[in-house]
Amino acid sequence: MKKIYHILPVFNERIWGGQELIKRYGYKTDLKNIGECYNVIAMPNHLDCDVLETNEKLSAFYHNHKDLFGSDTKEMPVRVAMANPIIPMSVQVHPNDEYALKHDHRLGKPDGVYFIEGEGTMELGHYAKTREEFIEKVNEGDWDNLLRYIPIKAGEFVDVPYGTLHAFGGGFVLIEFSQNADLTYRLYDYDRIDETTNQPRDLHVQKVFECVNIPNDKIGLVDLNKIEKDCCILTSFHDEPGVYSAGHIEIETKGNYERDEFYFLTCLGGEGKVNDIAIKGGETLFIPCEFGPITLTGSLDLSYVTYVKKEL
Repeated sequence: MKKIYHILPVFNERIWGGQELIKRYGYKTDLKNIGECYNVIAMPNHLDCDVLETNEKLSAFYHNHKDLFGSDTKEMPVRVAMANPIIPMSVQVHPNDEYALKHDHRLGKPDGVYFIEGEGTMELGHYAKTREEFIEKVNEGDWDNLLRYIPIKAGEFVDVPYGTLHAFGGGFVLIEFSQNADLTYRLYDYDRIDETTNQPRDLHVQKVFECVNIPNDKIGLVDLNKIEKDCCILTSFHDEPGVYSAGHIEIETKGNYERDEFYFLTCLGGEGKVNDIAIKGGETLFIPCEFGPITLTGSLDLSYVTYVKKEL
């Protein structure tokens, strides 16, 4: 009989990070701040969550229990990370798989981001019409006429495809969904000095020139539609077979949820139970494929991420 597993997070201190994830979710860490909390990641010798019940790293758990996932990927396919930027993050892009594998021997990382708390702006896309114009504005430091900003508030979702120039502003708590990768090319970091090294952080300007999307001035918020099913309020954020699928589940008292694929549930707020397992804000559970319906009780604000096989 299949069971539900607890996934324990790993943390990263960041130059732009704050204390809100610690305050909000009670995370225990010796780090000065938590810039990022990786709720689901499986990258051996880099960032790798623990599976409480089996005392395995998530990467090993995937390889040792493939029957629980039912997916066709060599490595565990999805990733979830919370972030709390108190000042803007670097202006950056994530490359596509082809470019990333060729130049860094790793996968690229398309993003999807749901804003849990906060209101402000984020950098998304740019105003250059050609690659030559983009390079010229970067070399001149003409950021005001290059970078494109949009307003953002809690409850909204932004899709950030491969090659999209972006930077999340300060004052947010957010959760990011992607395939299982961690590759970022920085274009601009506001001339900041990293206190841990007393040096500016590395930039990857030439790589950004090569893989940034041109043009990139039409991207914006994703229109979200809520539906009610089995006493759950469901919202699909992103559904891309072969990459990742993610969404939102809201429960007021009691509801049922089911899907054929494996999935990870991360609690964004509230508390309650998944079947007979208690869950509260900041915690993540793994539900195996073909598990059957789960019963959700309490007042729960949940996100899910899963992987749907791409049809050939």
